[in-house]
Amino acid sequence: MTASWKYLAGFVLMSTLALAQVTPDAAQALEKMRQAHGGQALANLRTYREVATLTTFSGPQAEHTLTVVSYADFSSQRLRVEYRDGAKLLQVLQVSPAGGQSWSVLSGRKALEPTLTKELRDGLYQTWYGLRFGGRGREMARLEGRRTFGDVTGQAVAVRTQGSQTTYLFNAQYQLVAERYQNSQGQLTVLYSDLRLVSGVRIPFQARLYADGDLFAEVRVQQAQVNPRLSPETFQLP
Repeated sequence: MTASWKYLAGFVLMSTLALAQVTPDAAQALEKMRQAHGGQALANLRTYREVATLTTFSGPQAEHTLTVVSYADFSSQRLRVEYRDGAKLLQVLQVSPAGGQSWSVLSGRKALEPTLTKELRDGLYQTWYGLRFGGRGREMARLEGRRTFGDVTGQAVAVRTQGSQTTYLFNAQYQLVAERYQNSQGQLTVLYSDLRLVSGVRIPFQARLYADGDLFAEVRVQQAQVNPRLSPETFQLP
C-alpha cells in the first residue's frame, strides 16, 4: 500500500468514526426540534436582534436589573451584547472570527480574554440558536434519555458543534425546555419558557439561569427581530 493510499484509508477511517459520533436517533431528534422551532424559517436564520431585561440574583433576592441588547450575525460569525442601565450604555462584549473585544464606561476598549471570547463564540451554537442546524453539521450528537434539569423534565440530547458542546432537554412536542453546559461559572443550567412565534421562528421569551444549581439570573425578552438588517456599524465599539 502506497503512502497516499494509507493516508486515504486513514482519512476514510477518521471520517467514519466522526460520523459514528452522530447517532441516527439523535440526528432525527434534532431535526424534529428544528421543525418544532420554525423548520425552514429557523434554517434560514441569518441575523437576529433582541432586547431583554436581565435581573441578577443574590440568593433568593433580586439584586440588579439591566437592559441587554444583543445582535447576532450568523453568516459572519459575529455576536454583540450590550448592557444598558436605561438609555445609558455600560458595557459591550462582542466576538468575531478576528477575536473578542470589550468596552466599558470604566475601562474603555480592551481585548476580551480568551476564555470569555470562546464562551461568547459558543453562544452562536448553543441556546435555541443552535437548533438552526437540525441534525446536520454536528461533530457529536447522542440521545441521553429522560433527564431532569432543575424542575424541568424531558428527553436529553447531547450535541457538539464547532467545538461548542451543550445538552438540550426537549418535551413531547420536541420544543426546547432546558439546556445544560459547562462554562467559567461552572455547570450552567438554563430553563426556558414562554415560547412565542416571531416571523415563523419559535423563540423562548423567558429563561432562568442557574450556576451549579443556584439561580443567578433571569432573562425576559421584550423585543425580538428575525433577520433584521445589521450594518458594519452595528459591531463598532464606542
